[in-house]
Amino acid sequence: MKLNVRVLWLIVLFLLPGYLLRSQEMELNKVIIDSTLNEEILFGYCDRSGLEGAVFGKVFREYYDIYEPDKGVLGQIKSKLDSVSIMIVMGTWCSDSEEQVPKFLKVLDKVRFDGKSLTIICVNKEKEAGEIDLKKYDIQRVPTFIIFKGDKEVGRIIETPIMTLEKDLLLLLEG
Repeated sequence: MKLNVRVLWLIVLFLLPGYLLRSQEMELNKVIIDSTLNEEILFGYCDRSGLEGAVFGKVFREYYDIYEPDKGVLGQIKSKLDSVSIMIVMGTWCSDSEEQVPKFLKVLDKVRFDGKSLTIICVNKEKEAGEIDLKKYDIQRVPTFIIFKGDKEVGRIIETPIMTLEKDLLLLLEG
């Protein structure tokens, strides 16, 4: 059976790019041994299942379960989420990340924030995440919650909130 040249080109044009893209994707929820700390940490891109896993899961669940965000503020946040994306840069070795990230994710859960608009990057003590270039974000402390509207950064919550996570987030969204 002969393949038509056009059919072959269609196969190359439509199937090959997806295959190449999948083969170049970074590993999600990668666990490494941080040589500075001599302990396991999450490293690189992570998702909720990684945060709830063995390395970070126990502390994640504790802080998530006890946090009760202000319902009035949550109601105000919901209406301001159009074209918003959020990047969290955190360290599973960091006590502020242990406390604040689960609480922040609970706020996002309560306002039904689209998980596709959330990026979580775990770093080592040097604030590096492997092949992920974080230099343009000038991460000095973790966690850093960066809020974007479209492509524009509208603000950050660094380490701990000034008031509460939900109030600080609302102020950034209103800004």
